[in-house]
Amino acid sequence: MVCLDTSVLVSLLRGEEAAVRRLSEEAERGGTVSTTAVNLCELYAGAYASRDPLKELGRIRRLVSGLDLLDLDVEAARRYGELVNDPALRRSPIGDFDLIIACIALSHGENVATRNVAHFERVPGLGTESW
Repeated sequence: MVCLDTSVLVSLLRGEEAAVRRLSEEAERGGTVSTTAVNLCELYAGAYASRDPLKELGRIRRLVSGLDLLDLDVEAARRYGELVNDPALRRSPIGDFDLIIACIALSHGENVATRNVAHFERVPGLGTESW
């Protein structure tokens, strides 16, 4: 079970070999691959800012059609409230969107697959994978 961060989703949209290979490996293992609505917000913001929004929107639609979407539930919200006040994260915050993504993954028992492991591994209890 792995939750794809925006950095990995963008790599998949670009067809980058390492990310595509990891996605295939996860599928072969029968693993669940997911993302969050927050990640989709970031993708859609990029699509609408692009030179060809319709093309990018289509690419996003095709990519996310095969992913589970994790809910921002009560447990994720509770964890956010807790972790946004964590002394280490207060001194060196990772940003609200990324912390919400991390809390959603935590509440669903999933690791976060990212190209920025150093960023997410600062979240207590969160498992990370470098894709």
